[in-house]
Amino acid sequence: MKFQAFALSLLAASGLASPVPQDVRQPLYTLRLSSPVPALDGAYLTLSPKNATQVGVYPPASAEDAQIRFHAVQDPATGRAELRTTNIPTTGMRGTVLALVGGGLLDLASLQDPAAVPVPAGGVCDWTSFRLGDGEGEGKRIVYVGKDGQAAGTWVAFPDGEAGAGWSVKWKDDNAVTTENYMPVQLVYEPVQDSE
Repeated sequence: MKFQAFALSLLAASGLASPVPQDVRQPLYTLRLSSPVPALDGAYLTLSPKNATQVGVYPPASAEDAQIRFHAVQDPATGRAELRTTNIPTTGMRGTVLALVGGGLLDLASLQDPAAVPVPAGGVCDWTSFRLGDGEGEGKRIVYVGKDGQAAGTWVAFPDGEAGAGWSVKWKDDNAVTTENYMPVQLVYEPVQDSE
């Protein structure tokens, strides 16, 4: 009888001492531009009203609802991250990732299933090769490192629409040949103050 009471108390104690699963939430961020162009500097990234996958600076119906919000999922082996977006109310899309799509001049896009995107020969659809700047030397910037970890290029914004109604954000490879009507920008991430 003593053994049963001892065993029962041991079991109860181990049950009480076991860790309680914690609700671990990943930090949620928004994206904005840093640019020498006043119209772009500090502007938050949203989706194009004409193309629900194109990311850029567009006049939203409601500024806060339209802002792209994401959390980073880092691959510990490579140090690279996916930028997974949360619900974007203006489109109703859930579970998308930010990806670069194209060849030479890559569109920043919000895609639900990037692995299913048809990519022509020589093109890219990359959603796994971003890095969040450390807040020190790189600042709080989104850095595109490419699949090989050595992408050379810069973030740019192109006028999109009539009378400068919007700007599409792209990654311009150093070897890409394009028109000169773009503005160099930096993608800056910042924490959402009252994340869910």
